[in-house]
Amino acid sequence: MTPMAPRRRRAALLALMVSIVAGACGSTAPSGSGAPTVPPVEASIAAPTPLQSLTTQLSGAAAALRGALEPEGFRLELVNRAFRTSEPPELSAAPRAVFQIDVGDPNAGYVTVYEFPDAASAATAGAALGRHLGSGFGQTNYALDAQFWVSQVGGTIIFTWWSCERSDDPARTERAFNLVSSVGQPIPVAR
Repeated sequence: MTPMAPRRRRAALLALMVSIVAGACGSTAPSGSGAPTVPPVEASIAAPTPLQSLTTQLSGAAAALRGALEPEGFRLELVNRAFRTSEPPELSAAPRAVFQIDVGDPNAGYVTVYEFPDAASAATAGAALGRHLGSGFGQTNYALDAQFWVSQVGGTIIFTWWSCERSDDPARTERAFNLVSSVGQPIPVAR
């Protein structure tokens, strides 16, 4: 057996690596072609659709939020589209309602309210969210100056955040954030 020239050896190694990666990634070939199929990436990471009709617990949390916001001239509206914040696995399957406060910025003022069967499971999930947001991984989707608020109201967890750097109206957005921060039992976010 004769040794391969370095150029041919590199080409053979590259071809082997490409075939390994292609095999590991699967194929999106149509069914019946003999090749395995995988769902599109978007399907596997789709954001959960928020609940469109509020349960008793979610209504209670929303009422508490409105009670803090409305006297100061803010509206809290239910969002009717899929929305996901950076969250740990403990919250990924939790029923949720997503609201938006009218802060004059279509990309700000979001408040997510997660629902759990009871106060104890909400407290456990809230602590996990606080740890997650305090971790480097949990902060990757947020501006460096982001401030987070996590609290518990009965069997629900309330989460919101704001960034002066990313806000169209920092004073209004911060005021709304501070009002939301007055609702519920605070859960620490260690940074």
